[in-house]
Amino acid sequence: MSDAPLHTAVREPRRLSTDRPPLLILLHGYGSDEADLLGLADYLDPRFRVISARAPLPLDMGGHSWFPIEFTPVGLVVDYTAGERSLDQLGQLLTDLQQASGNDGSDTLVLGFSQGGAMALSLLLARPQDITGVAFLSGLWSKERMPQDPAAAGLSGKPVLQTHGTDDPLIPIAKARTSRQLLEQLEVDLTYREYGMGHQIDGDCLRDISTWLTARIDHE
Repeated sequence: MSDAPLHTAVREPRRLSTDRPPLLILLHGYGSDEADLLGLADYLDPRFRVISARAPLPLDMGGHSWFPIEFTPVGLVVDYTAGERSLDQLGQLLTDLQQASGNDGSDTLVLGFSQGGAMALSLLLARPQDITGVAFLSGLWSKERMPQDPAAAGLSGKPVLQTHGTDDPLIPIAKARTSRQLLEQLEVDLTYREYGMGHQIDGDCLRDISTWLTARIDHE
């Protein structure tokens, strides 16, 4: 893994309402890249400056990942060490973006899909003072990622949106509901939504994401 800065794609605000547009960082899922989620910007609040980051690990099949995963007969095996290195790079990206733009924990949101959702939550745990809230979409959160004392993690009241499809073939809805229980232990301000969809973002889900994100910047 290289320590070079993460590659990003940028969508500037479609409507400027302030000298410091709110910042939205997008983190794609396994096997994808920074272009995958960037199109969401067209359906979200036009005031956002949107930064979509490419995960640092290239895959033989194409695309990139934040950490290696392996499907085995006993379940999913995750390389958490590689994930920590990716998290360090994400943390540096967050620092660089905020230093360049002047954004801070009052106007910086992170949206992650699937594997990117786990990275978004990990970044929130590492840098709660620098992030307004996280949208955790079709993701999996596990006990291995939980701090020893969840209530002391500094996330009390932090806004988190969790969305998941009841027909998701990759991360079954039961796993999402377990993830929800773990997030509740962190005492975040959790908004949880289920949809009759697979491993994706459908129209109803996208509308809820947009509404939730807008509420975060209007509230702050």
